Amino acid sequence: TYKFLGVIIDEELRYKEHAAYAIAKGTKYVLACGRMSRTSRGIRSRMMKRLYEAVAIPKMLYAIDIWGTDLLKRGRGKKEKGWGARGFAKQIDKVQRLATLLITGGMRSTATDTLFAHSDLPPTLILVRK
Repeated sequence: TYKFLGVIIDEELRYKEHAAYAIAKGTKYVLACGRMSRTSRGIRSRMMKRLYEAVAIPKMLYAIDIWGTDLLKRGRGKKEKGWGARGFAKQIDKVQRLATLLITGGMRSTATDTLFAHSDLPPTLILVRK
């Protein structure tokens, strides 16, 4: 494997390692922003949303045109398993759900659609295709 311009490339051009790296990086930035946004005291939800959109999303989805082509073309395919388009979309959903929980200050049992509506964030596929 090689790292070129911040993208981890393997011999088979599957980008599995880079997808795992991108998800870990996105989670790290969301949790770092979340430390500043506690419900009782901390930054407001508006600022948390701005931080997420300005820092975590670009870091996580850097060069997705290259390594996320399956996700961009097919969306959530039914045949892919693991780190294919469907698996990667689920991983991004987890990171985005964590961000919406921190933005809204909601409980873990809150429905994901409700969190997206209250935090005014687009669904994952729309976010990726932007």
